[in-house]
Amino acid sequence: WYARADVRHTSFAALAVLTMVTLWRVDYRLLDVGRRLPVVPAAVLGVAFACGLVVFVPGIGKSIGGHARWLRVGPAQYAIGFQPSELIKITLVVFLATWLARSGTDKRAFFKTFVPAAALIGACVAVVITQGFGAAVVIALAAAVTLLLAGVPWYYLASLIPPAAGAFYLLVVRCEHRWQRITAMLDPQSATNPSAYQPKQALLAVMTGGWWGKGLGAGVQKLGYLPEDSTDFIFSVYCEEFGFLGAVLMVGLLLVWIWQASKAVKVAGDDQGRLLAGSLGFLVAAQAVLHVAVDTGAAPPTGASLPFISAGGTALVLVAGAVALMVSVTAHPRPT
Repeated sequence: WYARADVRHTSFAALAVLTMVTLWRVDYRLLDVGRRLPVVPAAVLGVAFACGLVVFVPGIGKSIGGHARWLRVGPAQYAIGFQPSELIKITLVVFLATWLARSGTDKRAFFKTFVPAAALIGACVAVVITQGFGAAVVIALAAAVTLLLAGVPWYYLASLIPPAAGAFYLLVVRCEHRWQRITAMLDPQSATNPSAYQPKQALLAVMTGGWWGKGLGAGVQKLGYLPEDSTDFIFSVYCEEFGFLGAVLMVGLLLVWIWQASKAVKVAGDDQGRLLAGSLGFLVAAQAVLHVAVDTGAAPPTGASLPFISAGGTALVLVAGAVALMVSVTAHPRPT
């Protein structure tokens, strides 16, 4: 089983590389085709949203941890797991960036621009939050940053705080298993909170790594002691095997990513490129920061994976596509 999983992940990694080296050559301005709306991003977002609804259909969607998260594509023996929330993350940001960058879009129009954008964001978050709370948080933050970068007044976004607070109360405070995750973050050593087990084991993995770590493959938490060791808590496993210095290296690479994304924003030749580079760069960085925060006990378990590192073939390919778009922004400056 492990050999088969390694082959599948290696195949997806190769596909991700192929996606990057191919798509970055395509001019990102081709996304802005369509009279009223950018057709390509709108169509892909529509498909992603539909897939997000299909996971709730009995017999089609696959439940993990009691939540409908996955679609299985292909014959049973060779089926590929697909998580619609990963596609919604990318396509929502790409659609908003492309639409808001249009010269005919009045970014300061509350009812004509902000209300439709907020409704779309709310619909996507509503679908995704049932599949993963962390994914919903990242989507909401990335979409909000896209609106701010486009020039939407910040006080428009502030008007969403009351409904967001109400949703938090209903979906987190009033939801026992999610509230237990909050209290588990505050007291990971609790013996009565079942949600404290993962944070406790994750912190144990981080602390036992020491300065240099136990060595590649020598960690013990991944041997059944830490659930989701290859996805939601892979940073903890990494710290156990590569130690504090390895963690510093990983965080350093994240800072390099943020720096490169900011450079892409500065060299972008138009508003569309600036918004694409900034929003996609933030999307990847926010998910990585949230993952590290969860694994080090600074945030409650949310199911956020670590981009480029966590297992998950479709997520890896989609992030590779986002990187290709950002590179395309720097490779296709405004014609002179």
